[in-house]
Amino acid sequence: MKILCIDLKSFYASVECVMRGIDPFQVNLAVADRGRGLGSIVLAVSPHLKSLGAQSRCRIYDLERYPDVIYAMPRMRKYMDFACQVYNAYLEFVAPEDVHIYSIDEAFLDITHYLQYYHWTPQEFATAILQKIFTNTGLVATCGIGDNMFQAKVALDCFAKSALNYIATLNDDDFIEKTKDLRPINQIWGIGGRIQKRLHFLNIHCLNDIIHMGAEVLRKEFGVIGEELFQHAQGIDTTTVTEARNYKPQSKSFGHSQIMFEDYSVADMHTILMEHIDILATELVMKRLQCQVICLGIGYSKEHHRGFGRQMKLPTPTNSREVLLEAFTKLYYKNVEDLPIRIIGARVTQLTQEAHHQWNLFDNCERREKEHHLFDAIGRIQSRYGIKAVNMSISYLPKATKIMRSRLIGGHNAES
Repeated sequence: MKILCIDLKSFYASVECVMRGIDPFQVNLAVADRGRGLGSIVLAVSPHLKSLGAQSRCRIYDLERYPDVIYAMPRMRKYMDFACQVYNAYLEFVAPEDVHIYSIDEAFLDITHYLQYYHWTPQEFATAILQKIFTNTGLVATCGIGDNMFQAKVALDCFAKSALNYIATLNDDDFIEKTKDLRPINQIWGIGGRIQKRLHFLNIHCLNDIIHMGAEVLRKEFGVIGEELFQHAQGIDTTTVTEARNYKPQSKSFGHSQIMFEDYSVADMHTILMEHIDILATELVMKRLQCQVICLGIGYSKEHHRGFGRQMKLPTPTNSREVLLEAFTKLYYKNVEDLPIRIIGARVTQLTQEAHHQWNLFDNCERREKEHHLFDAIGRIQSRYGIKAVNMSISYLPKATKIMRSRLIGGHNAES
């Protein structure tokens, strides 16, 4: 196989620069909504601002020490339009089934069967696509080339972004030699902070350490993930772009979280929790699922630097809004402290098919059935006309946010 992994450099910030006719490599631009306060998250910073030490996903107050920062209000619909243009650029070279969109600004392309057709080397192929993206959109992209998806991703993350032409290559012959001493190890695709800590406990700090540790020890410590770590450390990955493109994960849980624009009291945050419960109940009914475990997370304002995460097992599986509200409320007030709250997350897990549900003697079957029909109707209307087509009365209270959030895309301003 020959795989390309392409990333759009500082995507949101670069789109804003293109629309303003300025060079993202020469100006300090940050994509953030200043109207939400200095604690608001910065979606992206321009490459020039990043070169000065600024980080994407920081807070606005972190950028106050940098000179002449241009703040751009997020425009998610515009970013989606640019992403579609980039996708169309891919389709000028390869068929849709050979493209896996990994995120809004990153994609894998299987070019194995196109090299002979175009009479190009992989490097020439990558150069042509990056040039086409720039011609069509004005955006600069980087590219990793590998003999499989993992190699291409590591080439992108660890080498391409610092290469002069923004293209880097790894293959079966040189992967181990080029990557064995890369540190910190969490820059390697698939190794997050938690796995990194567990690896450090085993005195593993680079891919070479993983190879020397051996598959058996890793399998004992991490299970299936340990086997994958051992394979990846050697550059082995058998997943194809087509398999990744068609993969549909089996949902074991789902939920929603929200960062508030201001501090919320315990009572006001319960309003937000009720909105989340309404959404969860609707999703469960529409998916014909029930849950038996609920999970609640709360984060307090930054000066308190703490919060909690708790879960509760329900007596029987359910998708009843009434039952979920009672359970979440009990879990909330049992654990919450009288402190200003900034973050909330609610999830449902241990999901089962609705068809397997059995009523018990204490259920008001007629009441539950009416409630089920109500939320099924709400879900159908929202599926057809949008989530803001039907709102519960709780969403019209002063501290509620669902109606406002329904105008956003990914939690950010859709257009301006």
